[in-house]
Amino acid sequence: MTRNEQLINWLGNRQRKYADGVALFDALAKQVQKEKYSVYFAAAPANPHIFDPHFTQLINCLTRISREIREAPELYPAANESIIEAKEVDEKARTEELTKRTAAIATHEQQIEELTERIEDLEGSDNTGDISELQEQIDEHRAELEQLRKEVDALSNPGVKVVTEASMPTSIKKAYARIKEIAPLYASLHNDIANPDIEDEARKTLAEELCKLDDERRRLWKAIDTWSEGKGTLNLDAKRPVFSDNPVVRGIELARHVKRLKQNIVNSQRSADKAKEDGRQVVYDNAMSRIAGYEKELAEIEKEISGEKVSG
Repeated sequence: MTRNEQLINWLGNRQRKYADGVALFDALAKQVQKEKYSVYFAAAPANPHIFDPHFTQLINCLTRISREIREAPELYPAANESIIEAKEVDEKARTEELTKRTAAIATHEQQIEELTERIEDLEGSDNTGDISELQEQIDEHRAELEQLRKEVDALSNPGVKVVTEASMPTSIKKAYARIKEIAPLYASLHNDIANPDIEDEARKTLAEELCKLDDERRRLWKAIDTWSEGKGTLNLDAKRPVFSDNPVVRGIELARHVKRLKQNIVNSQRSADKAKEDGRQVVYDNAMSRIAGYEKELAEIEKEISGEKVSG
């Protein structure tokens, strides 16, 4: 059975369950839809009545998704994926399969974290070949993770989850704690740089220190995003980094980010070329998707640097 078939069955079932609908929404909805409704759906009572506004809104959203799948199926690639019917697996076997897959997920996540740290250590050096090889390994782990998470989702049918600090593993909690430590340090340095009485050379030195903190917190957020991918909606208090409005700091930050994006494009292109040679389609698609994102961001930043207006 595909996700789309499951959706059609759910919409046509008068005894449909709210949790099943939420799980379908989580699997099929576009990111913009999830950002708008996921937290709202998660806030519903445990077993809402069919006329509960949460249930009504869920039906409306899934009806719209079903119509869009019929009209433009290419917009919903997950709709045609085969799923595991949890109800067809007895409880003991289901628990065993969940345990096995959960352990495998943890292993892949740990490997991705370690490989990412190795890449960060090599960034800025001439070891581009090593970085490319490490990125290929990360892509392979992510491809395995994607499939494992789909299987866990189908087996457990948990509905929408909201990821909070309390639900993080120790290593990710440490990353988030460091992000919160950086915030006041960043603000203090930023105020020092804005002081009109300091010399330009001192201002530049402070700006370099500030940019190093910015690099660090961006790496930490990336680690959190990688860990949380597929787990649910992040609900964290700390603000994500944005480029400074101070012209000195902003110029340095943008220049560093451009260099990083260009290197990411080179590394990802190597991964894509290697994956194409080896016939690893998922790894190739992931690499090309990253390249598209990097190139779009790079174009916008280069427009800003050249003085052109960046479209919002």
